[in-house]
Amino acid sequence: MRILVVTPFLAIPGTDGGGTVMFNFIKNLSARHDIVCLTFARQQDLAKLSKLAPFCIDMVTVPLPGGTMELGLQRGLNLARRIVKNILSLATFTPVVVQKCMSPAMTREIRRAIERHKPDVVHVFFPQMAHYIEACDGVPAVMDTSDAALVGVFRRAMNAPRVWAKAYYLMQWLFWVRYESRYFPRFGKVLTVTHQDAAALRMVMPDLDVYADAIAVDIEAAPKAGPVQGRARRIGFLASFNHQPNVDAAVYFAQQIFPLVRERMPDVEFVVAGKNPPPFLLEMQSAGVRCLGFVDNVTTFYGNAEVVVAPIRIGGGIKIKVLEAMACGKPVVTTSVGAEGIAGADQGALVVADDPEGFAEAVVSLLADQASRDALGEGARQLIERRFSWGRFMDDMDGIYGRLAQAKR
Repeated sequence: MRILVVTPFLAIPGTDGGGTVMFNFIKNLSARHDIVCLTFARQQDLAKLSKLAPFCIDMVTVPLPGGTMELGLQRGLNLARRIVKNILSLATFTPVVVQKCMSPAMTREIRRAIERHKPDVVHVFFPQMAHYIEACDGVPAVMDTSDAALVGVFRRAMNAPRVWAKAYYLMQWLFWVRYESRYFPRFGKVLTVTHQDAAALRMVMPDLDVYADAIAVDIEAAPKAGPVQGRARRIGFLASFNHQPNVDAAVYFAQQIFPLVRERMPDVEFVVAGKNPPPFLLEMQSAGVRCLGFVDNVTTFYGNAEVVVAPIRIGGGIKIKVLEAMACGKPVVTTSVGAEGIAGADQGALVVADDPEGFAEAVVSLLADQASRDALGEGARQLIERRFSWGRFMDDMDGIYGRLAQAKR
């Protein structure tokens, strides 16, 4: 079959969790189907497309709205652009993230790709691209939510520290309810990565056709990491800091949890990987926090950490950083939000703690006990191999695509 994949940003590994997920999806899908990829991109990102090219029969890029200016000018107008997008969001009752992805050029290119390549199915990534179903012109389409906005935005509203912020995100959540209710039912299948996200969507759209296991991890590319070398005990956290839930998690751990750990283990380090870490973390580098910036090899990073943390409090979907660490055989401490769609606290694959004291206690216990770390890491890797293989996911997608294509005939 021929699949047209439409994405809001480059499907490139290592940039962030979403880019890695889309890249691995396209790579694995290309072994079974012909892939045409259509994506928003900035001029400075075009060189990175060579990583994706071997897996596509054609790639088309559309300039990212507002993303073609020179860097200095872009910085100078960034605030003005945000204000304009928020005004448009209010005026049209449309989520501000959707406003950022509205592009007549993308609509034209989708129609051109359909006319030229005649795909059997269109696969659209991320909720903010759902309105492009109108450009699919009757071709069956799949909406791959990856991170259900109805869940993530609502949690962000509930965790907002200020009344005005809470009101703003509740308003955005209502806009998402309106937007997704308008467009999601027009897709032949909607994919979520957790059953919690699927249930949230069905509360608003009871008849929505949802597949709730749309995630896998590249297990072969993440062999079990070896023991940490040397005497320093390290707590690892890897994230993309252009995603607010990751910023919140890093600051939450550094402010409220890490000091409790250091009271009992003064020599421990909190090692953070990812571009553009929050300034607060940079200011703490003399207090046991070390910021590495972007790292090329995720496996090496996890291999040098004795415990991996994912103190996620907001956001929806499944946390790729948690799956990757588990695939490396690392012991993971996370929250109920971070564990969603992966495993419960009683399954021996990760530790769940939702308050600072309990989280710190779990980290300290694992740092002090090599046998517990090994057992938890082994349980994590076994769960990944059992539930999150690409073979399982691709078999399921073959069935979804086949039924949609057959229904059109």
